[in-house]
Amino acid sequence: MQLHAFSLRPRSAFGTPLAGDTLFGQLCWAVRERFGDARLCELLAGYTEGHPFMVASDGFPAGFLPRPGLPDALFNDGIAPDQRKAARRLQWLPFDALAQPAHVWPSLAVDLASRKSPHSQLAHGSTTVLTQNTINRLTGTTGTGPFAPRQVERFALGTDEGLEVYVVIDEHRFAVSDVRTLLTDIGLFGFGRDASTGLGKFEVGPSRLIVWPVTESRHAITLAPCAPNPVQLDSAQCFYLPQTRFGRHGNVLVRSGNPFKRPVQYMKTAAFLSFTEPSRALWHGTGLGGARQPISLTLPETVHQGYAPVVPVASGEHA
Repeated sequence: MQLHAFSLRPRSAFGTPLAGDTLFGQLCWAVRERFGDARLCELLAGYTEGHPFMVASDGFPAGFLPRPGLPDALFNDGIAPDQRKAARRLQWLPFDALAQPAHVWPSLAVDLASRKSPHSQLAHGSTTVLTQNTINRLTGTTGTGPFAPRQVERFALGTDEGLEVYVVIDEHRFAVSDVRTLLTDIGLFGFGRDASTGLGKFEVGPSRLIVWPVTESRHAITLAPCAPNPVQLDSAQCFYLPQTRFGRHGNVLVRSGNPFKRPVQYMKTAAFLSFTEPSRALWHGTGLGGARQPISLTLPETVHQGYAPVVPVASGEHA
C-alpha cells in the first residue's frame, strides 16, 4: 500500500469537521455514484477482515500534523504550572518535528488558532455560530417547532496553503487518479452537513507520495479516529481520548425512514500508540460493521472506517 497526500483548497465554510471516518463514508458513496454498486462491493470485500482498499485521514493544515495529548508528567523537563494552559494551545507540529523525540515537541509545536487565512479571515478550526431560519410558507414567517430559529455552527478550515488529506491506498485495487476524481466530485457537491446550501466546497490540488521522516518505530500518531487492535499495542504506553460517534447514513438513505447507525466508540484523532514490536505499517485499526456485526439496521452490510493512517515518530524516550 502507498500513502498519498492530497492538497485541498476550501472554497466555503464547513458544516461538519473534516474527519477521516466521515470522509471515507462520503468517498464510498462517491464510488457508488461514479462506478456503481458492483464496484463498491468489490472494493469493500474483506474490509472488516483487515484488508481496506483505502484509509482516509482528517483534513489538516498543510505542512502540519496534530500534536498528541501526552500527559505533562511524561516530559523530562516538565512544564511550569503557569505555562501549562498556554502550552495546550500549541496543538500543531510542523512536518519536520516528527523526526524529533516527543519530549521536545512542546518547543516545536505552534498555535494555528492565532493565524488567520487571507481567504477566510479566520484561523484554522475557528467556529462561528449563525442563526438559521426556516420560513413557514403558510404564514410567511418563522414560528415554532421546525420553523423556530436555531443556532448552527460553521467551521473555517485551512491556512494560506490550504488543507491536506492523507490517504493510504491499495494501488493494486484502486488507483490514485480514482481517489483524486472522487475527492473532486465531493468538493463540487460539498462535504458534510448543509452541502446543498453551499457549505463544504473545496478544490483538489496536487497530490504527492509521502514517506515519513521516520519509517519504522514502536510509536505512532493516528491521523483519524481509530478503533485500535489491542493485540498489536502496549496498552500501558498508549495515550488517547475516547470518542463516541453517533453516525447516520448519507445520500439516498437519508430518506430511508431510519438513517441512524448504532453508536461506535474509538480513539480520537492524534492518539499516541505504542506497538509491542517496531512497525512500518501505514495504518492501524479494525474495520467496523459489515453483515456479521452490523452497525445499521437499514443497510446491514454498512461498514465504518475504524482504521486510521499513522505517522511513525522517533522512538527516543518520550518520558
